[in-house]
Amino acid sequence: MRVSLLREGSLLMYKRSLLVSLAVLGLASVSFGQFTQVKGVREFTGQLIVRPKQVSNLMDSGVSFDQIRLRRTRARSRVAPMIFRYIPQTDEYVVRVPIGANENMYASSLLATGDYEYAHPNWRLFPTATPDDPRYAQQWHHPVIGSPLAWNLWTGSSTRTIAFCDTGIKTSHEDLKNLRVPGYNSEDKLAESAGGLVEDINGHGTHVSGCGAAQGNNGIGVSGVGWNFKVMHCRVTNSTGGGASLDNLMDAARWAIEHGAKTASVSYSGVDADMIGTTGTYIKSIGGLMLYAAGNDNRDLSGFRHADTIVVGASTETDGKAGFSAYGRGCTLFAPGQNILSTTMDGGYGFASGTSMATPVANGALATIWSVNPDLTPNEVSDIFYSTCDNIGPSSIFGYGRINVYKGVNLALATLAKDAT
Repeated sequence: MRVSLLREGSLLMYKRSLLVSLAVLGLASVSFGQFTQVKGVREFTGQLIVRPKQVSNLMDSGVSFDQIRLRRTRARSRVAPMIFRYIPQTDEYVVRVPIGANENMYASSLLATGDYEYAHPNWRLFPTATPDDPRYAQQWHHPVIGSPLAWNLWTGSSTRTIAFCDTGIKTSHEDLKNLRVPGYNSEDKLAESAGGLVEDINGHGTHVSGCGAAQGNNGIGVSGVGWNFKVMHCRVTNSTGGGASLDNLMDAARWAIEHGAKTASVSYSGVDADMIGTTGTYIKSIGGLMLYAAGNDNRDLSGFRHADTIVVGASTETDGKAGFSAYGRGCTLFAPGQNILSTTMDGGYGFASGTSMATPVANGALATIWSVNPDLTPNEVSDIFYSTCDNIGPSSIFGYGRINVYKGVNLALATLAKDAT
């Protein structure tokens, strides 16, 4: 009991100290607009994602080793009472917002110390699809991105694993069941092989999976961009509404690459969070690539650009920007994302629109190109992916352009010929 009281007392002192610090900084009574929640798009969870300034960056700034040690220790000690989880792969902390503060106040107080690279909400984020009435029709996007021409040369490889981080997958779907490998539940931190649940509880995840990797040339239903990849699904939520924390989304993507996938896509809102850029860099460092949806808010993503995360906007059948799609400097490239026919949670097929669809289509194209020459590094296959995009408008809107899997496969095949000489 004494230990418990001492701990409670220490926490109370910490909270009082925080409020004093906020007042000194002039933050306690100020309403900040830095982070604003939008219901059903991004919502506060009472937690922040915090990353201390990195040793390499401090060294580049001329900070001495003794000062680096001091600042790193100070950065951890300051948030220690509120730590919910530490992420060693990316040196990030998930911390609870103290009672008496809010996300903006707490983040501002931490950043004002100069000891942190960033501090932002651990947002609850949501799938970025807009369902249409289900009906059977042709998958228009395949001819547009050159899939049939690519399939004459290469159809993907059953030795490669492609991952989708979403609301789950219809495990018995006829166009997916024969391709599945065990996945992960990031809400419960439990692998499917250990009892983690991956069955779809919303419908979004099954549609996403089919966009990228539904089984092809099997006389059934639809085809993904690659015909016979191993499909790994990492379920990010246990909520039927589909909402998931940013922390769980990034945990799913890391887990997928750490357990054999080469590419992983996330079709959720919140693309501009710093954690998404940091996770993309970590994933590339261990040999994989992450793709993330640009969002359906028709927003100019001019305020950021993730160096190692592929951000995907949605294009139309006529190679225009889908009216809902975000665009701009922070958008790496575009892929078809309007009226995309794919697998559904009821075991059938239906249409949906959104950057949620464009992102797995791009994932399937990237995985197909990479599977031609598995020895390509993440940087090398990225260069191929980007350089073979079709120019459909200004780079200030469309980034590298709209993906072309046929051109990408051709260029990847050329690397095999070069390696043989």
